[in-house]
Amino acid sequence: MDRKGIIAVALAITVMVVWQIFYAPKLVPPPSARPTVAASPAPSLSGASPAAGAVVPAPATGSTGAVPQNGTSAQAAESIHKIANDSVEYSFTNLGGGIARAVLLKHDSENGNKVALNEFGTLPIGATSDRAGENATLPFTVTGDQTTGVTCERTDANGVQTVKKFTLSGSEKDGAEYLVKLDISITNRGTQPYQSGGYYVYTGAAAPVHQRDSPIYTGFDWSRGGKSTFIDVNWFSAGAVPLIGVQTHPAHAVYAESGQGIVWAGVTSQYFTTIVTQPEAKASSVWARRFDIDLETRSRPDVSSNSAFPHALEGALGMPGFTLAPGETMTQSFTIYAGPKLYSSLKKLGHGEDEIMNFGKFGFISKLLLSFMNWLHSITGSYAVAIILLTICVRGVMWPLQNRATQSMKSMQSLQPKMAELREKYKDDPTRMNQELMKIYKDYGINPFSGCLPMFVQIPIFFGLLSMLGTAIELRGSHFLWVHDLSQPDTIAHMPGFGWPINILPLCMAATMLVQMQLTPKSGDQMQQRMMMFMPLIFIVFCYNFASALALYYTMQNLFSIVQLYVTRNKTAPALHKVSSPPGKKKR
Repeated sequence: MDRKGIIAVALAITVMVVWQIFYAPKLVPPPSARPTVAASPAPSLSGASPAAGAVVPAPATGSTGAVPQNGTSAQAAESIHKIANDSVEYSFTNLGGGIARAVLLKHDSENGNKVALNEFGTLPIGATSDRAGENATLPFTVTGDQTTGVTCERTDANGVQTVKKFTLSGSEKDGAEYLVKLDISITNRGTQPYQSGGYYVYTGAAAPVHQRDSPIYTGFDWSRGGKSTFIDVNWFSAGAVPLIGVQTHPAHAVYAESGQGIVWAGVTSQYFTTIVTQPEAKASSVWARRFDIDLETRSRPDVSSNSAFPHALEGALGMPGFTLAPGETMTQSFTIYAGPKLYSSLKKLGHGEDEIMNFGKFGFISKLLLSFMNWLHSITGSYAVAIILLTICVRGVMWPLQNRATQSMKSMQSLQPKMAELREKYKDDPTRMNQELMKIYKDYGINPFSGCLPMFVQIPIFFGLLSMLGTAIELRGSHFLWVHDLSQPDTIAHMPGFGWPINILPLCMAATMLVQMQLTPKSGDQMQQRMMMFMPLIFIVFCYNFASALALYYTMQNLFSIVQLYVTRNKTAPALHKVSSPPGKKKR
């Protein structure tokens, strides 16, 4: 193997290693291999909870008490007030005066229940405190009804009264079924001026929905000046150089940033999110921290940063300080979105909340493909069929380019005798050989890299699809033949003794790629041929534990490419003739 071939192989292996280290979903150890720990109690939000609309009286307003590390008040019992619309059931807690849990009634989880947001969090959504992560669960008095909203009220020992009014914003018809409006009023009931150093409004927590979810989807996002910043749970871990192990930075306990004009902050999993927005962009800081969870027992284990457990994350939006004279009131408004990551719904919020989809550099392609896929689904009623039709459309656009590439590779085949002569003549002078080869390409008007052009054109489409299909909740729960969920790998079994999943569609994708390579005319560029040999392996690494919808798309694309190659393979190669000037230049 020559130097170029070695470089190509090294690059391919490097890409696979980096992907596995930083991006590929990690397999979760089976229960028997995981450490036995005592689970800390989760908030009392099920079992003997009060019925919807019932309010259990809280202790007298103004009572205080120590707040233990698990976030529950030592001197107050928890009471739950439930409100529901057609899409969400909100459980408001008096401890912190916020949403302890939001149950999404239209989305099922793997354990047979409905998806619950902030399931593992001890900081309620909409709770407030003057220090990040502290004193966020002091008791409030909660009043309200079963349909419109609740009011949470508390007065501290200094006579500062906090009133939080949560109002359900709308219904499914107006696209606001997952929105809650929050108005926070702070009044100085005392006799002395009140100086506040600021306060935090909590977003609640986000956790992986499935055991096999990649950690890159669970994170914290915030926006300022139309630009969002995202960190995933891996940000908190100590950094190290891949393969070498040299530490680049220590582990982080918390994430904190400050600056004027922050509009929103949110926590997100692969398909669900909770976002707190301050429409007037008056927020001045953000805060987040990571914690461990056990998805099997649905609890927070009594350990810290154990690699056997997946991670969750909770955050807050920080507001600047202010001063209140006696009798003065300050009111600020927020909106809370707690629901699925539906791009169409997030776009309607109007403050850039759709950026939490994190489509990446090729986001415009992701949005275009998502809109087109949803339009096809509205016609067919099946997302699998919509993906197949999407594949046909993309291949139709690429058909002329692929034909041109095939003809170019056939022309390269016709030059093989001349190229073989040059390689033999200049076998001891590689530099001169390459110069003569390029001269032949120029004389006959052939671009040696034109065969790679379709592949390079598809790179933005690939990453656009990778981002779109990885977060498109529309695919969640969609069936296709043996595939139970297009948003997850199509695992049919696990290898005995190893526990490795057996996913059919990625294997079909690799097999069709091999067939396609066999039918593709071989060009004279040996480096290009060696790179193409590794493409099936690279694509398996990328797609094996990814959403099966991506493997379905590329399998169908390969099948259509095979059909196109069968149609064009028997066409006569274009006659070779020298050109008087290089391609694309006019003769003077």
